[in-house]
Amino acid sequence: MSWSRGGYWKGARTVLGGVFVRLALLALLGALAMGAKPQPPPDDVIRIHILNVGQGDATIIEGPRGPDGDRKILVYDAGESGKLGNEAKHVIEPYLRKVVDDGPPGRPILEIDYLIPSHYHKDHTGSPRGDQGTGLFYLWDALNIRIGKLLDTGVDYDAAGAGDTAYRQWVKASGVERETLAFDQLGPDRQIDLGEDVWVEVLAVGATVEGRGRVVKDRWISTTSQNDFSAVLVIHYKKFDIYLGGDLSGYLHESWGAWYHSIEAATFPHLRPVEVYRVNHHGSQWSSSYAFLQRIRPEVGVISCGRGHKHPNEYTVHRLLGWEDYWSGRPMGSDIYQTKNDDGFRFEGPHPHTERTQTIAGGHIVVESDGLTGFTINIPGVDPIKYPLQGVRAMTDVPRTVKEARASQSPAVGGEADPGGRYPEVYDREDVDGGKLRVPQRDDPDGGGD
Repeated sequence: MSWSRGGYWKGARTVLGGVFVRLALLALLGALAMGAKPQPPPDDVIRIHILNVGQGDATIIEGPRGPDGDRKILVYDAGESGKLGNEAKHVIEPYLRKVVDDGPPGRPILEIDYLIPSHYHKDHTGSPRGDQGTGLFYLWDALNIRIGKLLDTGVDYDAAGAGDTAYRQWVKASGVERETLAFDQLGPDRQIDLGEDVWVEVLAVGATVEGRGRVVKDRWISTTSQNDFSAVLVIHYKKFDIYLGGDLSGYLHESWGAWYHSIEAATFPHLRPVEVYRVNHHGSQWSSSYAFLQRIRPEVGVISCGRGHKHPNEYTVHRLLGWEDYWSGRPMGSDIYQTKNDDGFRFEGPHPHTERTQTIAGGHIVVESDGLTGFTINIPGVDPIKYPLQGVRAMTDVPRTVKEARASQSPAVGGEADPGGRYPEVYDREDVDGGKLRVPQRDDPDGGGD
């Protein structure tokens, strides 16, 4: 057996010190195989469900139970895996009805309090094709489903690709009421309330970062990727934190006619350590930069991927498993859990320096936490894998950098962000065209695109 930084013996799948006696009650996935709705978790537990939807994303955040007996539900992305799939109908809706504890038993209406597409590619939104549509288009019109709020990036212009066009046309034609996701989710006018002690921190929306403005210049908007516009959230529950960033980019490069920019770097001043990282862009090589991982310092990285783009990429897997402490150089790394592995890279055995491992779930992945003692990773056929939270500080307010940005907001908008040079520069296509730097300008070896 070997010791990992996560605080458990990998051979025995147990935790030292006995701090997880109560969390042992949180394993609820066994009933899924029987088709029955499992018993709900304890009232004070938050659950994050990363669904196996192939080469797409669908994440469900289930808040702690409120005084009225209800749990607030946030669906972040509801994508499809391919041209013929309808995962919203065959995977997401049945899962919501059978597994998610959305209120009193027998409630005829499935209530989704918040629906947030990270950006407008179909592997995150689905598409309005056919009679029913797929993804969020299907959920919006499905019988006995009620959606409280649709919150998106507010992007209303075309980027490279047509996924955003389909979404915008649907919003206009259907008369759907939507709100642009706001940065301030702590004040009295906050848009999202997932229950007591839960705070949804917004780090980036539509390539805009608080205090910086938009970090992609106007004249390059038409050629940038929709991925750059991803809505970035960190869900805080007491001492537990999970990062969700859609298909956010971490490197400046050109591929398949679109430009990707390092929006990860643009958020650096506001980043803080998290326990779980919902890995950007399905584990693409153009996300999860080394410097980014050293800032968020995740214990666990969770990847949703399928066939067609060779995700996760070899370089990204190596970065996740093997990142080091920035100051001391001490090996740290993150354990990887992914929904499936069709044509992506697989690292065999523990990492030689960090002893971190890559695990293929072969199904849905559920993260559960009481916010105080620890969190568990639940995958089919395996006892819950437990991680401690001892000594972790609860994040209940915005970081100092956000407060400073709000106190002296940059007057710049429309891509001329941070003219005073208060934050590190985010390079743009202009820097490449002007010869300031060289970047890869070729089709992605891992598939690129969505």
